[in-house]
Amino acid sequence: MGYLCPSGEGWGPLSPDRPVDFTTCFQHGALVTGLNALFLLAAAVRVRKLKGTPALPSAIVAGSAFWVKLTLAVAALFASTAEFVAVAGQFPYVCAYTISLGLQTVAVIAAVHLHYKEQFHNCIASTPLLLFWFATVLVSLMRLRTSVTLDFVDKQPALVISNTLFLVAALATLALECQPKPQALYELADDDDSIFGEDDNRCAFMSPEERANIFSALTFSWMTPLLEKGFCKPLEMQDTWELSQQYRPDIATAEFQRNWQRELRGSSPSLFRATMRTYGFSWALGGFYKLVKDLVSFLNPILLSRLIGFVSKYNTAEAEPIENGYFYALSMFVVASVQTLAFQQHWSQNQHVNCLMKISYTTAIYRKTMALSNDTRQQFNIGGIVTHMSVDSQRVADFTANFSHHLWSSPLQIILAMVLLYQTLGWTTFAGVLAMLISIPVSARLSRSMRALNKLLMGYRDQRMKIMDEVLSGIKIIKLYAWELSFVKRINEVRVKLELATIRRYGMLQAVFSFITTLLPFVVSFSTFGLYSLADNVSHGPLTPQLVFVALTLFNMLRFPLSFGPMVVPALLESMVSSRRICDFLTSGEIDFADIDRQPYDRDSPSTRTDDVLVSVKAGSFKWLSNDEPALTDINIECRREELVAVIGRVGSGKTSLVSAILGEMVKCAGSVSIRGSVAYVPQQAWIMNATLRDNILFGSRYNQDFYDRVIEACALRQDIDMLPGGDMTEIGEKGINLSGGQRARVSLARAVYARADVYILDDPLAAVDAHVGKHIFTHVLGPQGMLKSRARILVTNAVQYLNCVSSISMLREGKIVEQDTFAQAMSKQGEIFEFIHRYIDGHVSRAGSDNSNTASDTEYYEDEPITDETDGPIVPAAIAVGRSSTKQTLGRASIGSVHIPRAARGQRATQDAPDMLAVDSGRTMTTEVCRQGKVDWSIYSTYVKASGLTNSLIFALALLAASVSNVCANMWLKHWASSNDQTDVFGFFLSTKVHTVFYYLFIYGGLGLLGASMSSLQSLLLWTRCSIRASTKIHQNMLIGVLRSPMAFFDVTPLGRILNRFSSDLQRCDEMLPRSVSGMVNTMVSVISAIAVIGFSTPMMLVLMLPLAFVYRYLQQCYLSSSRELRRLDSTTRSPIFAHFQESIGGVSTIRAYSQQPRFIYENENRLEKNMRAYFTYLSLNRWLSLRLETLGNVVMLGTTLLAIVSLQYLGFGDAGLVGLAVTYALDFT
Repeated sequence: MGYLCPSGEGWGPLSPDRPVDFTTCFQHGALVTGLNALFLLAAAVRVRKLKGTPALPSAIVAGSAFWVKLTLAVAALFASTAEFVAVAGQFPYVCAYTISLGLQTVAVIAAVHLHYKEQFHNCIASTPLLLFWFATVLVSLMRLRTSVTLDFVDKQPALVISNTLFLVAALATLALECQPKPQALYELADDDDSIFGEDDNRCAFMSPEERANIFSALTFSWMTPLLEKGFCKPLEMQDTWELSQQYRPDIATAEFQRNWQRELRGSSPSLFRATMRTYGFSWALGGFYKLVKDLVSFLNPILLSRLIGFVSKYNTAEAEPIENGYFYALSMFVVASVQTLAFQQHWSQNQHVNCLMKISYTTAIYRKTMALSNDTRQQFNIGGIVTHMSVDSQRVADFTANFSHHLWSSPLQIILAMVLLYQTLGWTTFAGVLAMLISIPVSARLSRSMRALNKLLMGYRDQRMKIMDEVLSGIKIIKLYAWELSFVKRINEVRVKLELATIRRYGMLQAVFSFITTLLPFVVSFSTFGLYSLADNVSHGPLTPQLVFVALTLFNMLRFPLSFGPMVVPALLESMVSSRRICDFLTSGEIDFADIDRQPYDRDSPSTRTDDVLVSVKAGSFKWLSNDEPALTDINIECRREELVAVIGRVGSGKTSLVSAILGEMVKCAGSVSIRGSVAYVPQQAWIMNATLRDNILFGSRYNQDFYDRVIEACALRQDIDMLPGGDMTEIGEKGINLSGGQRARVSLARAVYARADVYILDDPLAAVDAHVGKHIFTHVLGPQGMLKSRARILVTNAVQYLNCVSSISMLREGKIVEQDTFAQAMSKQGEIFEFIHRYIDGHVSRAGSDNSNTASDTEYYEDEPITDETDGPIVPAAIAVGRSSTKQTLGRASIGSVHIPRAARGQRATQDAPDMLAVDSGRTMTTEVCRQGKVDWSIYSTYVKASGLTNSLIFALALLAASVSNVCANMWLKHWASSNDQTDVFGFFLSTKVHTVFYYLFIYGGLGLLGASMSSLQSLLLWTRCSIRASTKIHQNMLIGVLRSPMAFFDVTPLGRILNRFSSDLQRCDEMLPRSVSGMVNTMVSVISAIAVIGFSTPMMLVLMLPLAFVYRYLQQCYLSSSRELRRLDSTTRSPIFAHFQESIGGVSTIRAYSQQPRFIYENENRLEKNMRAYFTYLSLNRWLSLRLETLGNVVMLGTTLLAIVSLQYLGFGDAGLVGLAVTYALDFT
């Protein structure tokens, strides 16, 4: 193929005449030809794909920017054509030059066409075009540099001019292609049918991440507009973007649910397998980025070896050209930049997986809660289930997404480092390998101990949360009897004696772990350098700076996998414990919906009759738990359309059990239960959501004002609503806490009436209301002339005064129906029902007379029409944005803390029991969780330090400083050792350098390493067992006392889920995450200060460069902090409603299932989860934005250090290889 290369340099690739340059044949034959051939292939695929995409309207996309960009691309085409003509005139035959430039011209023609297609068929910048123009600019710059070096400016000016014009046009086209297309145009035109027609505008509301081009995605520049907004004002929820399609909970969990159902069909369901089937590709993609980062990172020690060798030989006969030095410096910067990009993409991909896993697990746990059986609800308490959602799911997601890759990455890094160390130091490297092998069983033993402690800790935390939930649920009783201090003592017994004691033991193991992981790199370098100096300093020469600092760089690269790698094992074990807990919960028993034969029923069908049986129980036996004895036996009961069946019996006879059995809430032992049509259920203890009164009544149905008003009047709620400051739009509070028992019962009844169901199951709805109110409700709702007269009704009641109005009566005793008759038959037979009625009348005759006299003064109510077919309609969920933060329902029937009612209000009582509403100034009675804005006040930090103990904090700081100084001194000592080691006596036992023996250097180096490890261990011990324990104790104690001493008004307006979130997820952060964050922050600060000190000592001119970098760092910090604080707070405030809604759903799960409202509540859970993910995902992306820029600053520091060393060598003739090696080693660690 020699005839294709007209240049005498040949194919190269490196030019023998020009330093750091490729031959012209290699540039044209490989780079230009390969680039354009790849682009033509990619363009063909892309154009084919765009043909199947609907075109966007030209009125939107054909702006002036597009035509300018297209003009520049055409200009690049003309310049490429001119360059081809110029070359073809000089080489009028087929060669590498003509082939490459001809192919380049064809590629630019394809680019022009693709620009046009992308503009009219795509909303974002084209990745093939961006990569093509970017690579074209780089290759053109290289060719232009070569042309200038070869003096083509004078010899072939036409070639240079055309190449320059092509470069300028390509660069301008690239710049315009990088600009995002104006999304506002798509949003404004979204509703304009004249522009978009019937097609959906797919470009209108894409998130910035979806719209980001490849360069913006790599650098996270799509986050910059949000940071600019956050820098100007505190961010709010509306400032965050809608989630991408892949992160929407309904979409993200669909595939996981399918894979989990597949696991459930197997013999041993595995959460890990379901997760990997769902997110395995995304997880593997993150692993690919990690692999690239790990492999590229080992190029820097090789380049460092070349750089130190270049400096040490510069003033000798073996000196390399100065261009090589600059090439090494720039190459190290490029390698570090690629490493940074790969690492950030690795973390970004991991965060994607993390978010998706959290969404899937939380949704799966919530869905499971909607189907829990009574056995499972006995096994898993509310606190434990909340822990599954808040702690276990987070732990499994964090490990799988963030730590699992280290299971293979750490061994890979160790192997690669050891291979390079072997090439550098020979067989003595295996001394370090032996030291690492010895540490493995020790680390394994520590991991097992930490796993056992973590399992204990999770159990103690569940135990504490169970008590806390019980305390908050019964706070009225506790305050009534002044039991606060007793329960504080009970909670603290678990918190202090069990939970914190376990954390203290865990901290001791952490200190031992810290000692081992900090000492291990020193042991490895100590044994390797010592053995090399004593036994093998011939094969690779004496211990020079080139060997020492290359080895030291590799040892520093070993530090992370050696210290973090063993930590992955306990993290894996913790994740396995949490995964097992979640899996056990998801595979636990569910209610068997097949026990109830539910069939549809069409009231409007001509075939329906008034005597259709809608509820039927035949020979039924039921029990609450699978291991219990049956609570109901031989039950036979029917309820037909337009019938009112009364169920009576003494307390404990099984009336409520019968209702639960009909609804499918009990375990069916025998018999059959069938229900035709929809069901509405009124429980004995009314379940009230933390929402407006109207939302509680509508319960997901669409709003019909006329029918709604009739329901309000029939259920005697009109005057209660009139007294509310916000009317029926007033939030009635968590659990209906600001309503009396009778008001809650009537709201629950109104919910059932408004549902317009076919079957009504009413569990003693009249017990909580006054007698005259009960009469009104029976007359206008339940009775033969009430709104429900055309429906099948089963009424559990002991209000015998209404039994003469029912269709039939069933009496229960000891779980059996002892008599079933009509009222007339029962009176004539004088059986069980007759005796029950007469006993009741004899005991209540005086009060009944009093009630009858009171009703004479009742205010007249509107006559209520029955529910007719005209008012019936499909009950469809309202725009599903229902519900606010809420928790479960307590068992209290009446309100304990009634407030004073004005005298004027007492006179308006009419037929209602006293309105026991809290006086509020607006429609909202529940407080919104406050998100504080602005920077964290210094008093917060000082409070935490004081809570940790000033003495403890001071000793911790001194230990931290001593550990850092020891590490710096050890590296400085190595530099001194290597610089003084000019010659070696290989035959003596005490090998001598110029002044001291090898053992002298080893002794001091080993002592410094031991001191640093000891101080690091002391630092960890103080942090975990003294500082954080003391601070967590005070925080929990103050929070617990503050909550329990709060007035009842606080609990009336604060969702219990929000309080539980403080004591579960937030307190866990104080216990575990905060100590790790503090340790990471202070260690990073000290490391950066140490690196700056060493670099400044080695290369003083770098201190000048550090000043502008410090300003850039400060600017980045301010931009980041102003936004990250608000996003973190938004994350916290949007997380509480998830747990509040979860607890509320558990409390009302029977009602939710009776109304078949599980899909709506699952949707609401996903809606709240999506809102939280908007803040959480934005916060994670913001971290990547900052991390990439900070690492880039570190790379600039490394570039400046190496370039200044070369400049000093070139112009001052001074270069200390030891100082250069030391500075670059710290600069590499600085990144």
